[in-house]
Amino acid sequence: MAAKHAIRKALPFVLILALLALAGLALLRASSGRAQAQKREFETQPVRRGDLQVTVSTTGVVRANQSAVLTWKTSGTVEVVNAQVGDAVPPGLTMASLEQTSLPRPLILAQADRIDAQRALDDLLQSRATPAQAMKAVEAAQQALEDALNPGLAQARLRAATTQAQKAVETAQRDLEILQTPASQEAIDAAYASMLLWQNALVRTRQDLEQLQNYDSVHTSQASREAYQSQLNNLELQLAKYQRSYEDAVERHKRLLEPPDPNDLAIARAKVELAQSKLAQAQLNWERLKDGTRPGDVAVLQAQLEDARRQAERLKDGPDPDQVAAARARLAAAQAAIDLSRLIAPFEGVVTQVDIQSGDQVSPGKQAFQIDDLTPLAVELQVTEVDVNRIQAGQPATMTLDAVPGAVYHGVVVEVPPVGELSDGVASFQVMLEIRDADPRLRPAMTAGATIVVAELKGALLLPTSAVRFLEGQRVVYVLRQGQPVPVKVVLGLSSAEEAQVLQGDLGPGDPVVLNP
Repeated sequence: MAAKHAIRKALPFVLILALLALAGLALLRASSGRAQAQKREFETQPVRRGDLQVTVSTTGVVRANQSAVLTWKTSGTVEVVNAQVGDAVPPGLTMASLEQTSLPRPLILAQADRIDAQRALDDLLQSRATPAQAMKAVEAAQQALEDALNPGLAQARLRAATTQAQKAVETAQRDLEILQTPASQEAIDAAYASMLLWQNALVRTRQDLEQLQNYDSVHTSQASREAYQSQLNNLELQLAKYQRSYEDAVERHKRLLEPPDPNDLAIARAKVELAQSKLAQAQLNWERLKDGTRPGDVAVLQAQLEDARRQAERLKDGPDPDQVAAARARLAAAQAAIDLSRLIAPFEGVVTQVDIQSGDQVSPGKQAFQIDDLTPLAVELQVTEVDVNRIQAGQPATMTLDAVPGAVYHGVVVEVPPVGELSDGVASFQVMLEIRDADPRLRPAMTAGATIVVAELKGALLLPTSAVRFLEGQRVVYVLRQGQPVPVKVVLGLSSAEEAQVLQGDLGPGDPVVLNP
């Protein structure tokens, strides 16, 4: 009984101790859970120093560098088609033409109009030489009058001119005879002997030079080395001189053995004819003045001089510019009418579409060809107003296409338009990229995704953009310090989708910034 009573008295204390133990265990578990939850609560990433590439990504469509659709501007029957799909065509090529007899009447008459207009323009342009010719006529009339007024002086001048012309004829005839006369055997032998002479001198000098170059002058005195170098230089100069003389002798001997050049003969004959013509004119002038001036010659020559002066005055300004402009316009109009019967390639490209064939009846507006310049291909991108001011010509870009999986193409920005287009209240700008490494798999009208590199930084202090928050109107990031997130004000510079440049802020490399404060 005493034992049972003791157990009953101790039971409340045991229960109390058990309850306290259970409460302590629960409290410990709760504290550990809160610590672990707090530890899991903050996801951090360190601030780092590195390189940053800022890009703009968008989509666009592959385009030809140039594209043109050629349509007929008149009616008629297609006579010939000179290009098919896939043909490379140069600019100016007539790709198709219409039968002349099938053209409207105005176009047929344009052929005659063009001939008349060209003739009128040529007459006007030819008249530009008339002022110079008129001035020469004045000078000739002036000289004739002076000769008539001073016959003695004119006669002396004409005698000298006749003598000089006679000598020129003799010189020209002698040069022609030399060309036409075969070389004598004595001249050929002399030329051959001269060639051998220079050849022997050339061989001896080359041998002397080789022997001197093999001479070892390392252990000789300074004076000996200088003398050696001087002798070497002299032999090299002499060798070059003998080489030229030998080549001239070979050429001279060769000319003596060969018949004269037909071109040289033609030039020599022309010089003879010209000299004879000048002699005949000089003799005519001498015959006119050898007996002195007749009484009526002076009056006639004075009248001729006045006529020449009046003609020169009238023509000194050349043709009327308005008349020349009108003639050019008439010619251009006639040519434009004629060109309506032809389709001409406007630039170098590839024919990508043909819609006509010989014998077709066509009318104005009928499409005939499409030409595309595929070198290089371009990509037309749609860029928002937010990004367009960061894009400039010359920036590099990469492109990917769903139609060519796995391939990455490279290009450069070539055009940023100053004006955008509004669509549903949203402004967009058509930026053009030029593809630098295109291949046959790329085709116009394919959709492309492009990434343009708009800026690059080296060694910048960088933090993740997902860590940036706004606190009281200022940008902050939370830095984990002593286990607690502390807000730090920052001023940011350039940024990409993942990282931003830190310009100002109490941060350094390695500081853990909280991504989910």
